[in-house]
Amino acid sequence: MAFGLLRSLTALLPLAALAAAAANNTVYIISNAETPSLNLPGLTPIGLQRAQDCLPSLLGPLNIGKIISCPVDEEDNLCGETVATATPTANALGLTIDTSCGADEETDDDCVTKLINQFGKNSTQAVLIVWDVNAMDDLFENLDIDDDNEDDDDNDDDDDDDDGAAHFDVITTIVKKKVQSTASQSCSGIDGQAPGTFRKRSLIPAETSAKKRHLKSRITGVY
Repeated sequence: MAFGLLRSLTALLPLAALAAAAANNTVYIISNAETPSLNLPGLTPIGLQRAQDCLPSLLGPLNIGKIISCPVDEEDNLCGETVATATPTANALGLTIDTSCGADEETDDDCVTKLINQFGKNSTQAVLIVWDVNAMDDLFENLDIDDDNEDDDDNDDDDDDDDGAAHFDVITTIVKKKVQSTASQSCSGIDGQAPGTFRKRSLIPAETSAKKRHLKSRITGVY
């Protein structure tokens, strides 16, 4: 009898391993597309172009099986355009948008994680998260994502990526809760640098550059 029980448990081990592996779905995270100034609703013409013309072709080949987006929260002025951004891609993929997790403080912090884990029990396809650009930090924290790049440069002033500005053109790839890449969506005609408008990056090492600025600030009194 003990031998039979052991055989049963041994037979279940591969299934348990498969279930654990299935939970490690690749996750793609993007923000809502561009929105008008002055908190006006809707997407800008550029935002609409991104949502309708770029994202479906960009995300189509990524084997996405689930799309998660936050619902409109008028009280906190969040997620007004996330669904509008995700809809053309959802239509192209034949998927519905799961809006059961909000970006507000009332929603369980683990809500999105639970959705991903539940989906991962039955599928190895990727998950797309379309979230409010102003709530990205909270999303990453709630997902417990490990971004090794955050510690690469202790000089915040020299980090061109951490400039406090909203970036609507970025796609982040997460594998096993670690950031694998953060890249431009490279939407034709709306992303990248226009010729003649960009500056060259400094070739001076960040540490040296920081020391020079510090020396200059001590001399001029301006920080």
